[in-house]
Amino acid sequence: MDVRYPTAGSFPISASLSRRNLLRGALAAGLTVPAVPLLTACGDSAAKTNDTPGTLSMTAWEAYPEQIRELLASFKNQGGSPVDLSLIPNVGYGPALQTRLQGGQAIDVFYNFAYASTKYVDAGWAGTLNDFPGAEDLLADMFPASAARHRLADGRIISVPYFSAVHNLMYNESHLKKHGISAPPTTKEEVYEQCRKLKSAGVPSPYAGYWTKQFLEEYLLVYLLADGITPFDDKGAPVFADDPRTQDVMEWWKAMYQDGLTSKDVLTADPGNHVTAMAQGNSTFFELHHYFLQIVRTTEGPESGNVTILYRNPGTAGTTLQIGEVIQIGAKSGGQRAQDAWKLLKFYGWKDDVGKYSTFTSWAKAAALLGPYPGLFKDPDFLAAFPSYYDMPKLENTFANQSDVVPTRVAPWYASFQVKVGDRIQAMLLGQADVKETVDALATDARNLAAAGQ
Repeated sequence: MDVRYPTAGSFPISASLSRRNLLRGALAAGLTVPAVPLLTACGDSAAKTNDTPGTLSMTAWEAYPEQIRELLASFKNQGGSPVDLSLIPNVGYGPALQTRLQGGQAIDVFYNFAYASTKYVDAGWAGTLNDFPGAEDLLADMFPASAARHRLADGRIISVPYFSAVHNLMYNESHLKKHGISAPPTTKEEVYEQCRKLKSAGVPSPYAGYWTKQFLEEYLLVYLLADGITPFDDKGAPVFADDPRTQDVMEWWKAMYQDGLTSKDVLTADPGNHVTAMAQGNSTFFELHHYFLQIVRTTEGPESGNVTILYRNPGTAGTTLQIGEVIQIGAKSGGQRAQDAWKLLKFYGWKDDVGKYSTFTSWAKAAALLGPYPGLFKDPDFLAAFPSYYDMPKLENTFANQSDVVPTRVAPWYASFQVKVGDRIQAMLLGQADVKETVDALATDARNLAAAGQ
């Protein structure tokens, strides 16, 4: 079977369906596996800064390398400093970057995962951005909900966006019509009932989701937010455990799996399996980041063209999770060198020297990635770069009014919590733990990890 995925330098490009080909594009968009908790910082936390102007050093994960180089060449052409680019493979990026920084390597600008960004600042590997000119303007240009990923509750600005995305439910319009379903689901109960009807009609696995241990934390938040349940309060306390509706969400989730409305291997399958299922018509619904619609469509299976997005996630509130990865400035950059690095951050994570969102337009062409700025949805170049099968006004509304970044996700202890969620939710789905026990245990995990600062 021949499929198409967006890769560096062309859109689309033919490739054989495999985990490697799928994740080549998806990893660039931040479809990442949370690493084990970061090690404690070591060495001299008050190391001298590098004030020497000259060629900047930038580290990124190894995806779309030629596109990154083109962007850096554009930056130089607009009067920026030359940039020495170092690439690290996607898998293992976090530990490798940490090792370099702990070893004293001076990196002026680097990609990072949002869940690790606060830890890097606290460890003295990344700097804050508050004192740079235009930092407040950059944040003010964002959707209000998005800014919380980059500015902590204590006021520190720690990063700029690499990209943003939202979780959406994709669905096969033809399947619904064929099986007498007049409209896509608006609640979780309707998701269950429609999936049961589709299963009875012969759809093998009506519902698909990337329910591996590494990603269940995202789905926990998606499902809670959709029903208007606050996962964490402003101080990071797990208030979801105090909301009786949380147990209802978990019961629904457990029933979806145990009643056979998902594939048998949904707890271990790669996204490629689900993309194939949607393209071939073996699944009707697929919940994951919005840019996966492009991957399903460019797969060009017999049902690919019938798949679209439900821009309001099923639930009483319809809210969804907004995700994204970040770019940070190295803590060793000082003086004019730090100013040059900040200029690169603004170019890469906001606007270029002529006021264009050129970097985000580039990523839109490559992989249907978004940024957290309302101005993008008014920019003709950016809109022209997006595939026509996206409803951009609805996608903008999702960013503006129907999504939450859940600020607690950048807390230093949260990466450890992500690991706990994967273990506990899978045990619940497999029937090894009951719903209340799971909810209580997750709340205890969050409180204990936060108290320990891990």
